[in-house]
Amino acid sequence: MPRRPRIGARIGPLTRRALTAGFVALAVAALVCTITALVSDGRSVGAFASATVVAGLLAAGLRSTWGGRAMPPPTGRDGLMAAGLTWVATSLFASVPLYLSGSFPGVAAAIFEGTSGITTTGATALVEVDGQPNAVLLWRSMTHWIGGIGIVVLLVAIAPAAGGAARRVLLGETSRAQEETVAPQMIDTARITAGIYLTVTAVAFVLLLITGVTPWDAVNHAMSVASTGGFSTHTASAGAFESTPTEIVLTLLMLASGVSYVLWWRLITRRGLGVHATELRAFVVFVVAIGVLLALSAQGSEAPGTIFDGIFTAASITTGTGFTTADPDAWGEEARLLVLIATASGAMVGSTTGGFKVRRWLTIGGGIRSEIQRQIAPQRVVVVRIGGRPVSDDAVRAAFGFMAVASVALVFGTGLLAACGLDLLSAFSGALACLFNVGPALGSLGGVESYAEVPDAGLLGLSALMLLGRLELFTILALFTRGLWRAR
Repeated sequence: MPRRPRIGARIGPLTRRALTAGFVALAVAALVCTITALVSDGRSVGAFASATVVAGLLAAGLRSTWGGRAMPPPTGRDGLMAAGLTWVATSLFASVPLYLSGSFPGVAAAIFEGTSGITTTGATALVEVDGQPNAVLLWRSMTHWIGGIGIVVLLVAIAPAAGGAARRVLLGETSRAQEETVAPQMIDTARITAGIYLTVTAVAFVLLLITGVTPWDAVNHAMSVASTGGFSTHTASAGAFESTPTEIVLTLLMLASGVSYVLWWRLITRRGLGVHATELRAFVVFVVAIGVLLALSAQGSEAPGTIFDGIFTAASITTGTGFTTADPDAWGEEARLLVLIATASGAMVGSTTGGFKVRRWLTIGGGIRSEIQRQIAPQRVVVVRIGGRPVSDDAVRAAFGFMAVASVALVFGTGLLAACGLDLLSAFSGALACLFNVGPALGSLGGVESYAEVPDAGLLGLSALMLLGRLELFTILALFTRGLWRAR
């Protein structure tokens, strides 16, 4: 019998480098949380000190397997494995200090919270956020921030080097327009994109301070809004501030974070919107339309008092940030439907947001129109276009394929939660919110509720959905294929 190849032969150097970077980031974050615990409330010091040591050792061990060696040109297989394993490993590790802190009753709840942080979903298993150890609150925000910058660097660095098929999967690419990057070289692209991300975080922090938010709340919410994550330091989320200026700033920041980083770089370098104009226009119009419809259709004493309240909710849900100021579940059936539509929409491709993404919807809309035209005139050659640029048939098929796989995952997620005892609305909206990395759902999982009452099996299933959605479905599914694990 031939010997099975060693794990190092099956996990390539690109994956080991990505895992090393992930654990280095977590070690630094855990160290910051340890120091925060020591100088503030003194709680959970041991949990985060232990996480610092373990993450550091894992990073050092991984570093020893590739340090000082030339890395062969990465392939599509390498890109898929690096993305999938890094997000799974960091999500699992993020749960370790949360469990050791004693803030979560079981392993499943801690895994759910850690995965929600790294995938920037923002769904929480905490019933009361206020009163938790400062280190736990900061760790939740930092996992958001790490996950947000991680997906950005992945999109602009690993994906372009990983071959055409893997690039399309990792980017969620639906148009040749997305082949554009901010710089010719990967390292320059990653550096520029990280700089934009840091700038957004710093601007968010300063603007929140100006509106009267405390430095502690400002730094946590700046990390959450830059990553479109949504974890808050308060049970009432953004509603705890009771400040219109703060809500206005958060709305603008959420919309800014939903814009493609390639587009931001085009604007910074004064190259204009280019082919991204159509997607940006559709994104903004959709958010405003959903917000206005929410304000007009919502009923009851808790309905939004102004159109701005509806736009805040629409921006929060569409970008997957998940900040809440009220409970849309109490606004009536029409509002519930609008919330579900916004949950499934997503923002722009190339941003830190999750969801289906505007460009996919535009591609699917063009694909449907072209198919109708083919039915009318079978001989006619119909080309799908976005912003005047042709979209390849492969990209159209990929968009419809994504919709098909997402629908299957949604059915399984809904069935699992229903089997766990949740009502149909809660089960469907919870699966949808986790699959598309939004967080708050409807029913018993609504905006002012938590996922604390979901049984362990449901929490683990939702954790899997969060990972699926964050990495565009196919990246995680590829981990379960035999071909990905063959030795090079």
